[in-house]
Amino acid sequence: MKRRFEDENVWKILGEVWNLAWITIAPMLLGLLLGQYLDKRHPLGFSWTLSLLALGALFGFYNLYDTLMKASREMEKRKGNDGKGTS
Repeated sequence: MKRRFEDENVWKILGEVWNLAWITIAPMLLGLLLGQYLDKRHPLGFSWTLSLLALGALFGFYNLYDTLMKASREMEKRKGNDGKGTS
């Protein structure tokens, strides 16, 4: 019985890591693909690919920061509600 609980925890943790990876990487991939498309269709004096990749990285890391801050606040709230926190 304990082994099954440990397996479920491992899958839950892996799912959370996968989610964090995708909310960080997806904007970068979208910026990269859109940038390549725009470079082929509308070439200018600068690189759409690099510009949109940098913008995607900015959004991706903001998403990561925001998600981790929400999780941190939720953990603090739970810690305060279970009677073990200092109030």
